[in-house]
Amino acid sequence: MNLREYFASHGAEDNYQAARREALNRWNEQVRYCCACGGELPLADVEGAEAQRVCGSCGKVHFPRIEPCVIVRIQREGKILLARHVQRNTDIYACIAGFVEAGESAEHALQREIREEIGIEVKNIRYFGSQSWPFPDQLMLAFVADYAGGEIRIQKEELQEVGWFAPDDLPAHPRPGSISYELIHAYE
Repeated sequence: MNLREYFASHGAEDNYQAARREALNRWNEQVRYCCACGGELPLADVEGAEAQRVCGSCGKVHFPRIEPCVIVRIQREGKILLARHVQRNTDIYACIAGFVEAGESAEHALQREIREEIGIEVKNIRYFGSQSWPFPDQLMLAFVADYAGGEIRIQKEELQEVGWFAPDDLPAHPRPGSISYELIHAYE
């Protein structure tokens, strides 16, 4: 069973443990040497409580890298905005999402991503929840926002199609187990 299927069929605590193991295994595979001195790093204990590796040569403590991302459900007049992407999961509609860039707050990143990808403005940004998403090392920070204005202008390099959908008339969308699914199905 792949991890996405696992997430869809297990609860939050099991998913946390699976995401942690996946992230730490990937970290063991990809980061083998200390960035300060070049010494070889010991492997992280995937089942242990601490996620750190100490360089035996210089003592520098290393922690796994986490890439923060934002994802948002935009709502307007009883509908939610969903988009089909160009390069990934092209057969499903999902919430707008993107990486937090250096120096940005999560809210700033959310507004920037929305402007870049669909050209509209939002208001009343509210925190919804979060999910570790080890594809590859993401922490998804989920929000809900209300449409504030503007005309949709699709960023063609990112998106194929964008639309407003009623909760009882949703297109193909992410499966249970993802924060995107939870956002879509928790419509206010």
